[in-house]
Amino acid sequence: MATAAAEIENGLGTLAGTGKMLRFQLRRTRMFLFWWIAGIAGFTWMVVPVLADQYPTEAERAGFAATMSSPAMLSMSGPVEYVHAYAASVGALFSHRMILWTCAMTAVMFVLLVTRLTRADEETSRSEVIRSLPIGRRADLAAALLVGTGAAVVLGGLLALAASGLDGGDARSPVLFGAAHTAVGLVFAGLTAVAAQLSENASTSTGYGLAALGASVLFAGAGNAEGTWATWLSPIGWSQLTYVYTPEERWWPLLVSGAVAAGAVWLAFALVAHRDFGQGMFAARRGRAEAKAGLKSATALTFRLVRGLIWTGVVTTLLLGLAYGSVLGGADDFADGLSDAQQAILDRGGADLRLSFATTFISINAIVAALFGVLVVGRARREETVGRGELIAAGPVARSGWPGSYLPAALFTATLTNLVAGLGLAAGGSGGDGDLFGKITVGTLVQLPAIWVVIAFVFAAFAWLPRLGWLRWLAWTWTLLVVYFGALLNLPEWAMAISPFDHLGNYPAEDFSTPALAVLTAVAALLAALGYLGLRRRSLSFN
Repeated sequence: MATAAAEIENGLGTLAGTGKMLRFQLRRTRMFLFWWIAGIAGFTWMVVPVLADQYPTEAERAGFAATMSSPAMLSMSGPVEYVHAYAASVGALFSHRMILWTCAMTAVMFVLLVTRLTRADEETSRSEVIRSLPIGRRADLAAALLVGTGAAVVLGGLLALAASGLDGGDARSPVLFGAAHTAVGLVFAGLTAVAAQLSENASTSTGYGLAALGASVLFAGAGNAEGTWATWLSPIGWSQLTYVYTPEERWWPLLVSGAVAAGAVWLAFALVAHRDFGQGMFAARRGRAEAKAGLKSATALTFRLVRGLIWTGVVTTLLLGLAYGSVLGGADDFADGLSDAQQAILDRGGADLRLSFATTFISINAIVAALFGVLVVGRARREETVGRGELIAAGPVARSGWPGSYLPAALFTATLTNLVAGLGLAAGGSGGDGDLFGKITVGTLVQLPAIWVVIAFVFAAFAWLPRLGWLRWLAWTWTLLVVYFGALLNLPEWAMAISPFDHLGNYPAEDFSTPALAVLTAVAALLAALGYLGLRRRSLSFN
């Protein structure tokens, strides 16, 4: 084996077979690429005419600018230079509202893509089969990055076309808008390629990539709020600092993105030559010789395996809740500078601005908490396909013990992270107001039945249609779309009603419906039962 590898290295070169690998990887990921690119570009295409119709005049855009000028709002959107250009440019308003979110989704796409084509293939031994052929050592990494580069260019081009109908810029503005997203994709593809060399499993590699994304959003938000240098520590911040569709529009911040992406790619290629195949640069921590008494059941083992994900969720949602709490704490001061018409923009059910803000933040916290539950169910499918679950299933374990144990683990993770986020929001935003603290806490609890429905649906899809992993992402993405962008996009009522969160009401801005909560809880229970039935009826897919 070593002799064959040496012959390939010396005779064919470490990039031998890259072209064939590229065609193979494009074929494997064609549906992944299609749905992600279509989703991000299609969503952007939908928002462009909506924002243009909602704020058609300079006066309306200037009024809306007053609601977006506070540090709290800038931290969740972008630099204040965009706000200054609202009146003269619909494109500036659009870019300010969208770049943070579309760049974040772009980053998630490229983290998942590069991990799938590098570390995940090694973990499942697919790369081992491929490397038995005359393929160079760096060919699979090179092909993965070429796929990522092509996808980034295509995505940027489609986003440029989507933004081409906006007023307020010149012919280069939509191109810059698309290039800003291409740059984010290239940076996170490179960073994830490095992460794939450092870790020895796909989940850790993905975790590193998403941690880089979280830090990027945090630094961008902190820098935008106060106009400080912290924005320059964020790949998303570099794209925001292009000031696209404003009079201060500039291209050169993307040079920073290009330099970081190139440096990350160089480092990834350097690291792949200094590690053993199937291993990471960071050695795995040695486990105990004998398991603890509490790990003698499949359910206990499952909770142990997802412990890292649980802690990640707790820390992430706590920070998110505290960050939103700081915004909520300044809501009254923010409202004092608004006219009645401007306050109406942010109104939820006629409640005061603090309750309206609290309602929005509680919903976003719930969506993020549901995401961690979805990730836990996804871990069940990974354990099944890589063969580790086969070792557990070979013992005297019922289907409800494994892989059915991932449902209670997912429900626990989503519930805990939602509660932590709610407590962080209440602690940071109530300002000693016991009544508001209690309302935020109750509002957080009200979200739980909808979260359970999402998790139970994802589990049922895993049980009955395990190969259609995109269903769990479709379910979660739709809930995010309804909660955060439903009103903006004027979605029809039947489309909104598909999301369980649409049935909760807007507590604490409005009253919640107790019968609706009971029905959602019952639906979650039925979906969970359907999932367990599916597990008993299908064969486990070990490959």
